[in-house]
Amino acid sequence: LLHSAQDVRGPDAVEQELRTALQGNELEVFFQPQIDLTSGACVAVEALIRWNHPTRGMVDPQLIAQLCEERGMIGHLTQFVLNTTLRHQTFWRTQGVDVSVAINITALSLADATFPGQVEQALATWNADPKRLTLELTESSIVENEGMALEFMNQLNAMGCQLAIDDFGTGYSSFAYLRQFPLRELKIDQMFVRNIL
Repeated sequence: LLHSAQDVRGPDAVEQELRTALQGNELEVFFQPQIDLTSGACVAVEALIRWNHPTRGMVDPQLIAQLCEERGMIGHLTQFVLNTTLRHQTFWRTQGVDVSVAINITALSLADATFPGQVEQALATWNADPKRLTLELTESSIVENEGMALEFMNQLNAMGCQLAIDDFGTGYSSFAYLRQFPLRELKIDQMFVRNIL
């Protein structure tokens, strides 16, 4: 498992390999199920990016995101994950499996005025129901860009998309603070629930 850019001939080499992997559709999207504890049914899945490097094995997903953010590839990565996820969802629906899907959005996407339009186009391309798509933002990205985040979330909410805050509890926001955002879901950070049993 690659944990840092230095593991493969320095960050520039990793960047070029990652660019090539993105262009060649070598990255994969894995799906983590979300289970209804009452019924035991899988009601949703969360998209997770994976890269099985041809010589080094599985690359740390955080390294992928970090490099994409630092080297201007995050828009390409996000579009890849969004379209791949909606394509799978459409296929599953033809097989009688109707689940919601969720993808993670980085802070940089909040600054991209074209992103809501890209989501709308992807939904139309795959004939997907926006109510079955959840876009997850981290608590820290929202706190750092409050005004921009609110406008961004209102646009996506108006389209019918669901919105969630991921890793809640790692920042400094209060529950009262969250009332201004059109959220459907609050995901408590694992540090609070890891030892719940």
